[in-house]
Amino acid sequence: MQIKMPNIYYSKNVKFFLAIPVALMLISIYLSQGIVLDSSLGGGITMLLQTNTTMSASQISSLVSSKLNTPSPTIVTSQGSVGITIAANKSISDAENYLIAFYSYNSNYSAYYVNYTNYTIGLQRSPSNATLLALKNSSSAEMAQNLKGMSQSLSSELNSLSPFVPVQSYNTSNPQEMLQVAQSAYSNASSVYKNQVISKLHSIIPFTTYSYEQISPQQGQYFLGTVEQIIIIAFILISIVVLIIFRSAVPSFAIVFGAANDIIVALGAMAVFKIPLGVTSIAGLLMLLGYSIDTDVLAGIRILKRSEGTPEDRAYSAFKTGITMTSTAILAFGVLFAISIVEYVPTYYEIAGVVLFGLIGDILTTWLGNAVMILIHAKRRRRI
Repeated sequence: MQIKMPNIYYSKNVKFFLAIPVALMLISIYLSQGIVLDSSLGGGITMLLQTNTTMSASQISSLVSSKLNTPSPTIVTSQGSVGITIAANKSISDAENYLIAFYSYNSNYSAYYVNYTNYTIGLQRSPSNATLLALKNSSSAEMAQNLKGMSQSLSSELNSLSPFVPVQSYNTSNPQEMLQVAQSAYSNASSVYKNQVISKLHSIIPFTTYSYEQISPQQGQYFLGTVEQIIIIAFILISIVVLIIFRSAVPSFAIVFGAANDIIVALGAMAVFKIPLGVTSIAGLLMLLGYSIDTDVLAGIRILKRSEGTPEDRAYSAFKTGITMTSTAILAFGVLFAISIVEYVPTYYEIAGVVLFGLIGDILTTWLGNAVMILIHAKRRRRI
């Protein structure tokens, strides 16, 4: 006997359904504050070791965490190789910040030095020019200020790198010498730290060859900013396309709201289940965005573009189709998520976790939020 579900869209209080996705959004925004960045966005070191070790990923993770004194390393094992990702070393990360500040002071110093030279040449031609004299004195003062900043930044950098390289002496009045010291100290310290990490790993896992890639927190922040721009541009393009299709602001807003809320729900779940935000999880978010737009556009087209039956019947028809589509995807990613936990595969865990929890949120957001907004709009338009 087939069980027939009642059409929820005939409810007199259908507009109150909107409170559910809104509440879900607010809760997810609060939870998402606990998201952590992985090495690809927060900075870190990724190594690929060619090895025939029989240790499990969890065993390697425990040994690496203890030996390298780094919390929650990411381990990916495959036939003949082990991938290890650890957080960036704080001393070297701090030193890089000081080095960037040094470069800024050095650039300013060079610019003021050029101005100072030009004003000096101008005064040789016109010794009584008060304007040129004032500009020359101002440039000289700025040069001295930036030279002081270079010296302070270099001193801080060398102190941060002292666990790896000895503190060098330098002439605080010679910017070129300070530049050479700043660059060589950072390069040598990074090399020393790399050798230390590889040596300690070799004592844990015998390996033949390896690759070593370091991403600084500054690079990670740049990548994160780029990703944010890509997502913003994606939403803008989606808004334009949807507006062209429906030629009305309400369905366009509803669809964008649905897609955005799915992303927010996924971010909240990532914080709860300790899924880091990185290149892998961002791929999952973009995949989720595609799923979300599919169901949202499905609801909009069924309710607004078709004419058979009442808007409530069309909304319910879209609901049944959408639930079938989403449930199939939830089942597939649920299986992948379970496998990733059992087999300890971080890449699958991140992608499957993001899409799985996002799709669960999509059911509530699309059919109690997006579809309801479009339904109310369709009924008002029909009365007009």
